[in-house]
Amino acid sequence: MPRASRVPRVSPYVRQRAAVEATGARRVKDLLAVHGLSPRRRFGQNFLVREDIAERIIEHSRLDADDVAVEIGPGTGAITLGLARRARHLVAIELDRGLAALLREELSGFPRVELIEGDFLETDLAALAARHGAAKLAVVGNIPYNITTPILERLFEQRAVVRSAVLLVQKEYAERLGAEAGTPAYGSLTLFARYHALMEPLMLVKASAFWPRPEVDSMLVRFLLREHPPVDVPDEALLFRIIRGSFHMRRKQLINTLEEALGLDKASIDRLCRQVRVDPQRRGETLTLEEFAKLSRAAAERRSPDDVESP
Repeated sequence: MPRASRVPRVSPYVRQRAAVEATGARRVKDLLAVHGLSPRRRFGQNFLVREDIAERIIEHSRLDADDVAVEIGPGTGAITLGLARRARHLVAIELDRGLAALLREELSGFPRVELIEGDFLETDLAALAARHGAAKLAVVGNIPYNITTPILERLFEQRAVVRSAVLLVQKEYAERLGAEAGTPAYGSLTLFARYHALMEPLMLVKASAFWPRPEVDSMLVRFLLREHPPVDVPDEALLFRIIRGSFHMRRKQLINTLEEALGLDKASIDRLCRQVRVDPQRRGETLTLEEFAKLSRAAAERRSPDDVESP
């Protein structure tokens, strides 16, 4: 008679990890249920349920006793108190009215935590820093995938008062941020981020660490905001128009993409490229930030002062 198939044994480590994840998810579900809440898809809510991952995020935030920190979207407070214990003051900004009410109850009795019910994208970080007597803020957050770029844009706009930002983003998005020239992930987003900040990947966070479980894994990354850009250009708007134009038609050569982006004929584009020793037959996806800066400086020189755009 045929032998019964052998059921693979599950290691104690796997059983323990499964128990921890189940416990964390249950705690979040029960906490939301008590307050009559559930995850809201339009806010991109995926709550962190792994306490060990939360601790590592707190460690990577590198807060000290004199820091004023800002948490974007604290949700159910997975890392909020851990951040507050390390910083002089923590400002938690939560858009969801129901979660804000939950957090007020959970955080009562912690004077070092200030809860703001509102939109981070509308928050004046300079005013917040001034109110708390901080030269620079440390930003931390498990942010919704669907507004990652607007959040980065907001941080970069206010970089004068932001020291660093430790954010959980989609893994693929992090790969785009750190991509090298000539690779499929390299694009205008890569160069936009590189112009404003140094980006450091910190750790991979599996989808199973969240509830509801997202379809993709996340990456924790650190942005160190630059006081000065790594390249010198007279007109930031012109630089990024050239970059966006080059990647808008990714497979076309510079002599074609710059014709549209700069409104010049092919002969002028050819002279412009050769002036800075960039082959006009190259595709934009092969150019470094410094090469785009050279093109931008040369293009600015060809224009009258009245035509130069403000950043």
